[in-house]
Amino acid sequence: MKKNLLLVSGVLLLALGFSAFSWQKEIVLTKGETTSPIHWYTLEEAQALSDKEPRKLFVDMYTSWCGWCKVMDANTFANPTIAKYMNEHFYCVKFDAETRDTVIFNGQQFTNRGGANQRSANDFAIQALQGRLSYPSFVFIDKTRTQFTIMQGYQPADKFEPYMHYYGEGKEKEMSFEDFLKTFKSELPPAPPAPPTTTGH
Repeated sequence: MKKNLLLVSGVLLLALGFSAFSWQKEIVLTKGETTSPIHWYTLEEAQALSDKEPRKLFVDMYTSWCGWCKVMDANTFANPTIAKYMNEHFYCVKFDAETRDTVIFNGQQFTNRGGANQRSANDFAIQALQGRLSYPSFVFIDKTRTQFTIMQGYQPADKFEPYMHYYGEGKEKEMSFEDFLKTFKSELPPAPPAPPTTTGH
């Protein structure tokens, strides 16, 4: 692997209560298929846009066999409040961590060096995730594209929302996430009340 040119900031964030791995039956994901209203770019497109109008990048690392990745698409990324904020504050990239394509990031080429019949990760995924290959994983990348913050595991909308605001508004440079949560106010609509329970006679 080429020399690692990526600087990583922050801490690895693990979703509590959910395994980062999915042991489900393999699910075939057509390239580019998504149920999300988020505007997804390729890695190259996001960099070109950021060069013209600097904005942070958000990378969703997924695989075709990851069940929780599909749940993240269907539940969290499909949420209109989440999608609107992400489209306005990030250039969002949906990256197949096992792609065989050669990708370029900050002028450096990354390939998948695994065998033809071997499941293996692209070197960009390996470096961006610091070798912690679990899915889904998410990477917040600053405007200079040199500082990465990793978040791993399925995140329902109400858990993901404060993180996207924290990094989208650059609060990680000013305060801890715990302090940020003390004043954070969700923009998600309240969940509908649970139906009343009935008892049989």
